[in-house]
Amino acid sequence: MDKAQRKKYIRLIYTKSLRYFATALVLCAVVAAFYGDRLRFVFALCAAGGVFLAWGWFTYLHLTGFHLPGFGRVSRRPKVPYILRKDKQPVHKPSFAMTNDDFDDDLVDATTVREAEFSDGQIKLARALSRLACGLLLFAVSFVIKP
Repeated sequence: MDKAQRKKYIRLIYTKSLRYFATALVLCAVVAAFYGDRLRFVFALCAAGGVFLAWGWFTYLHLTGFHLPGFGRVSRRPKVPYILRKDKQPVHKPSFAMTNDDFDDDLVDATTVREAEFSDGQIKLARALSRLACGLLLFAVSFVIKP
């Protein structure tokens, strides 16, 4: 991997981890608002950190070839050819599912990161590293906040 490709790979990892982090913060704030206690926010952050660490670990294990029995092997229906589909218009994506590629304002090649530029192994490793980084970041934030 050359220097420019490595920068894009690191950018892919931290964009994914920050997206996970923002989602986890919102869910933890919802849990804390439901209980009405700041201590529950810290507990939710710690629990979310543990979930993300476990998710990152299982993603890494999946990358190395380990599969839990009954998980990860989904049989899918055969896809309908495009010519036979009933609705051929592009599906509208909600705003939380959009990436920076969906907004065409002022993107330059140096700031956009597309997963298509990397191999499947690199994408899986980036997902594992971003989930692990998000879990560690959530644990760090839960230790910093005083209940």
